[in-house]
Amino acid sequence: MDFASRLDKVGESATFKYSSMAKREGVLNLTQGLINYRTPSRIIEAAERAMREGKTSYTPTRGIPELREKIALKLEEENNIEALDPENILVSAGAKQVIFEAVMALVDRGVEVAVPNPSWVSYEPIINLAEGRIVWLPLKLEEGFIPGEDFLSELENSNPQLIFMNSPNNPTGAVYPKKVIREIVDIADRKNAWILSDEIYEKIIYRGEHFSPGSIYDKTITVNGFSKEYSMTGWRLGYCACPEKGVIDKMNIIQSQSVSCATSFVQYAALEAFTEEVKSGVKEMVSDLGNRRDLLVEGLGAAGLLGYKPCGAFYIFPRLGDGDDIKLADRLLEEGVGVIPGSPFGSSGKGCIRISYGFIPRDKIKDVVEKLSSIEL
Repeated sequence: MDFASRLDKVGESATFKYSSMAKREGVLNLTQGLINYRTPSRIIEAAERAMREGKTSYTPTRGIPELREKIALKLEEENNIEALDPENILVSAGAKQVIFEAVMALVDRGVEVAVPNPSWVSYEPIINLAEGRIVWLPLKLEEGFIPGEDFLSELENSNPQLIFMNSPNNPTGAVYPKKVIREIVDIADRKNAWILSDEIYEKIIYRGEHFSPGSIYDKTITVNGFSKEYSMTGWRLGYCACPEKGVIDKMNIIQSQSVSCATSFVQYAALEAFTEEVKSGVKEMVSDLGNRRDLLVEGLGAAGLLGYKPCGAFYIFPRLGDGDDIKLADRLLEEGVGVIPGSPFGSSGKGCIRISYGFIPRDKIKDVVEKLSSIEL
């Protein structure tokens, strides 16, 4: 049977593949891009209340007005993205769906899209589905995976319609300094390019501050969601915003013809995420994650397995050699440690593995360090 050629460059998500294989007894699971905290009880109770009140039908394709108003206020107060009308905001079934819609709205066949290397495993397949042409922007471990001269030079010498940015970063945990983001914005402005700023890990920062390029550049699509910060990965709720309403209008057309709208009662439940009680719980969670990071960085650093200290998200991306990282991840799984191989995140991920400490209890981190230190590379 013949299938659409657009699938020729798209395979199964490596993160979902290895996460599935690691879900067995006796495996230290460092694969999952989630946190072992439950969704805050206020959000759960609000979802139940919304269902009992009959809020189970279609919503406006852009999302319920109450939620979009809350998001607009949040972006103004916390991200300095001002004067956004709720019509400039699109709520969808997860941040991944938002990113898919943005790419489909902006990228034609052969259009250049600039993407950091390494970067989240789904950026490349989404661009390939749109038949865009990727320009890889190199990130280096010795620079802490912060964009440096080679990154900026490659961007300057390209002609992208769209530039991807992700800070705090998956898979590296890097947090981009404001100065670096301004340099990227300056290049985007000269080239009249769009920026897609994936800020899903915005609140999970241990050192430094988050800076949104949308606060200084109108052609920025700011992407965020509720999955990481509020442990709502399975609820599938994300959003984006842009001062240039036209791109939101086009994305909304795609949404209306695909997922229709985000799940109704999940949108009503998400209103609770903006309460002070829930925000306080997030701060406690981030503090716990920071302690896990410190233990893991100290242990792996002492074993000579780590050359930088990530400042955000809940990932570490060590290079364990120049060999086949997929075979290495398979061997580690056999030894009872589940990780994600680095090469699916881009060619700069060769020889690396992605370690997620979001789902591993703090008292198991010593076991993780011992296991990784004992593996013959």
